[in-house]
Amino acid sequence: MHAPGWLAVLPHGERIARSLRTAGVPVAVSEDIEAVVKAADRPVVLIGHFVGAPAAVRYAQTHSGIAALVLVTPVLGIWDGASNGLADLMDEVSFGPALGDLPTLWLHGSDDEIVPISDTRAGTDRIRGSAFEEHVVDGLLTDGEAVTRVLEFTRRVI
Repeated sequence: MHAPGWLAVLPHGERIARSLRTAGVPVAVSEDIEAVVKAADRPVVLIGHFVGAPAAVRYAQTHSGIAALVLVTPVLGIWDGASNGLADLMDEVSFGPALGDLPTLWLHGSDDEIVPISDTRAGTDRIRGSAFEEHVVDGLLTDGEAVTRVLEFTRRVI
């Protein structure tokens, strides 16, 4: 399988990282997003999965240098299970700037009870820019569906 010409960077999410690697995508999982982006020798697609999404969005709001942003079942907007630190970061994201023309894809399942789509939509509605796309699957979003959508999206925008 031919590796894509971009690097997936995740601040959190070993499970989705494994699925991306299986699909031939070069992946870096690191909380130090800036160091990985600066060291990258190819375009970076920042992927915020679950509780890693607020850090990914905040990075995209405050830095340049990424080619695209993907949010996979992101904890954004309102979430009762957030620790104080995560809740503070979610507030920074919610009241931060929109994502402008950064290609952004939001993936979610309609029946997700852990991260309810309505709560997440409250967050995505605040940050969506002019190049924001969403894909909501009926039921729960699987890793396979997420990887398929990430690959389709990156082929179009990178």
